[in-house]
Amino acid sequence: MEDTGEVHLHALRERFEPVVQLHQKRMDKGKVKTQGLSDDDIPQLHQAWQQEFMDIVNGTKEELPPWREVNHEINLIDEDKQYKYHLPCCLRALQEQLHEKTNRYINAKWWEPQLATQAAPLLCIPKKDGMLWTALDAWQCNDNTIKDVTPLPDQE
Repeated sequence: MEDTGEVHLHALRERFEPVVQLHQKRMDKGKVKTQGLSDDDIPQLHQAWQQEFMDIVNGTKEELPPWREVNHEINLIDEDKQYKYHLPCCLRALQEQLHEKTNRYINAKWWEPQLATQAAPLLCIPKKDGMLWTALDAWQCNDNTIKDVTPLPDQE
């Protein structure tokens, strides 16, 4: 039986072999190398792809995008409705990640600390790799909206 590292490398080879061949086609202008990947190829491929796709794999810029005027509003059925939510909690193992994420978003001005009479709870969900995923539990707010089927304007 193979160890977990070997199984992982085998899965990577199977998944990325077609991508590597396509990439080699582009680079060699139609000359496809028929040799397979070895364990030594993976770090070089990773670095090459990291360089090629740097603009989309380096994470999110910690600044707001340029301001654009958008003609869009969300109309509520009952503007005075009070929502009843349970108090959210974050697993102790994820609290440090939540603190870091909150500070990063506040520093980037994506979030602004505000006093409010009510707010939708932020759910702290662990991903398979143990990292934090956050989502707003906005189902009660969504139920109070007038549904608008007009498409959003093109932002480009």
